Amino acid sequence: MPVGLKHLIQCRCILPTMKNRDNAPLHKFKVFSIQDKNQIIEKLVTCNNCGIVHRVHEVCKSEILHNVEGTKSSVTIEDISLMLPETVLSVLNSYEKELPDFEHVKFMIDENKVGDFITLSQEFNDGRKTGKVLKYKGNSRFEIEPFSRSEVL
Repeated sequence: MPVGLKHLIQCRCILPTMKNRDNAPLHKFKVFSIQDKNQIIEKLVTCNNCGIVHRVHEVCKSEILHNVEGTKSSVTIEDISLMLPETVLSVLNSYEKELPDFEHVKFMIDENKVGDFITLSQEFNDGRKTGKVLKYKGNSRFEIEPFSRSEVL
């Protein structure tokens, strides 16, 4: 049974706000991958900062495809939007969610992952994490649920 997971991959670029720092960290960005039989299903993704194309082949690992900027083979929010219910699409857009969240929601529907969720918003106040999640209920139905829990640092 396939499992969906979000993870970070590292690019060779530096965010514009970090360029003037000594030893500026390389940019990392979130991707959504599907793991089936302990193998990540390989895919191409585009860096959300510089546009360089990465071939994701393991969790947290990618290979930069040199001399390739942008590709029509990378999935976009617009592509996935065609496959999602209008109400869910409206929620994702209103919370300004990114591509990995759109991919995760599509995966929940395709694989009937009842109980899976994405975080829509979260805040940290007085040692508590509060926010909202979009939870899959089955049959292409979702529910927005608030959450609150104490966080120990």
